[in-house]
Amino acid sequence: MTEVGTEQRLHPLTLLLNLSRQLPQALIALIALRLSGPEELRAWVIVIAFVAIVAMFGTGVWKWWRFSYRLDAEELRIASGILNRNVRSIPYERIQDVNLERGPLARMLGMARVRLETGSSGSGDEGVLDSVDLAEAERLRDVIRLRKAVQAGTVSSSTEDASDAYTTETTPIFTMDTRRVLTAGVFNFSLVFFAIVGALINNLDFLLPGDIWSPRRLLDMLGLDELFEALDLAARVFSVFAALFALVVIGLVGGIIRTVLREYGFRLDRTETGFRRRRGLVTLTDVVMPLHRIQAAVIATGPVRRRLGWFGLKVQSLASDSDQESDHSIAPLAHSDEVRAILGETGIRWDTDYQAMRSVDPAMWWVPLVFALPVPIIGIGVSAALANGWLVLLYALLVLVPIISWLHWRAHRYALEGHQLYVRDGCWAQRLTLLPLRRVQSVDIRQSVVSRFIGLADISIGVAGRSSPVTVHAIPLDDAIALRTRLLRTI
Repeated sequence: MTEVGTEQRLHPLTLLLNLSRQLPQALIALIALRLSGPEELRAWVIVIAFVAIVAMFGTGVWKWWRFSYRLDAEELRIASGILNRNVRSIPYERIQDVNLERGPLARMLGMARVRLETGSSGSGDEGVLDSVDLAEAERLRDVIRLRKAVQAGTVSSSTEDASDAYTTETTPIFTMDTRRVLTAGVFNFSLVFFAIVGALINNLDFLLPGDIWSPRRLLDMLGLDELFEALDLAARVFSVFAALFALVVIGLVGGIIRTVLREYGFRLDRTETGFRRRRGLVTLTDVVMPLHRIQAAVIATGPVRRRLGWFGLKVQSLASDSDQESDHSIAPLAHSDEVRAILGETGIRWDTDYQAMRSVDPAMWWVPLVFALPVPIIGIGVSAALANGWLVLLYALLVLVPIISWLHWRAHRYALEGHQLYVRDGCWAQRLTLLPLRRVQSVDIRQSVVSRFIGLADISIGVAGRSSPVTVHAIPLDDAIALRTRLLRTI
């Protein structure tokens, strides 16, 4: 075991991990140079590749040698930098928690990435050790937690307290088995497959012909050009719907794969300081969310999920998530009683829902249409007159705009119950924000020229750790002033 107070370096195999992250981009660049670079350089690709690998490895060794960390009595010190040295001191009392991440290669090599949470400037990278031996990572986590607890006076300084307080397994308050993870994937429609293909095309576009996106070119590549020409109009329409159906299937499969990779083995424990979440099939993450840093909760659902009794629960915290999400997911797919049980640990209540909440003024949906719809109406008419008369069919799509706007207005509601504000948004992706009034940081009343004329206002509530304010749209100005007064009185 490493002695506290001595300078330590990262695991030597960190060099292999860093090299594996850099090689793909380097290989793509070399392939591009070999196939489409200047003729005089193509013969030197092997030499350039050798020099590039040596340079990357040499730079990595130098950075590894110049990087060190040390556990002092009151703080963790991290020194880095090849030419310009940077020594960062992180007091234990400022560290909210220590999270461990293990990617596929790190798991094979028995290593882990240690990430410190301090909430400094909302950044999740205040202190990162990438990578250390797994046993050393767990030791660092336990020692830092113990020293923080000793400074807070919650435990004594004996090493036995560290094992008792932090290494004992507890009964989870929420878990997801494989069946539930797969169910969650069905509801998480994702076109990640096309995102991956797009990323590959973006990096390998020099290998593709310029007319790759031409429908004729695609049909010819798939060997369907002659077949499509032989089809009548009905068959062509059917083929289009078949393609859309295939797109839906790909989205469902992509959502399931993405969810399984992220949520497999999901487990949420209640610790002395907050929640501990462990999940991941390929990359394992072990994250702790201190309760006192949780600012608000968001319950997500949809028409189908709601009818089946499924909800997702996220919390908004001052500490960032391990995978840089804006919110911490602590129950991706749960029943209402499970959500209420988890919320009970945070002190946030779920006492009201859509039917009991106040609706906002209908101007929320019709005012934007008055100013926005004339632009596409005129544009489609001009395009149809000058270019192609068939473009007038696009007017049929404009019918959807007021319908969608009306549905969003119907979904948007709010309520102030006791010491908690409820704000609901979204007709398909429904989000119910539960904001304890003690977490309110600021309250703004906003009016545009039109809203001032009709006597309405938007009220925006600032919350620490949230990128955008909680907003209630289109309420009478008197109601907005009264709501602001109640919120500020609580602050």
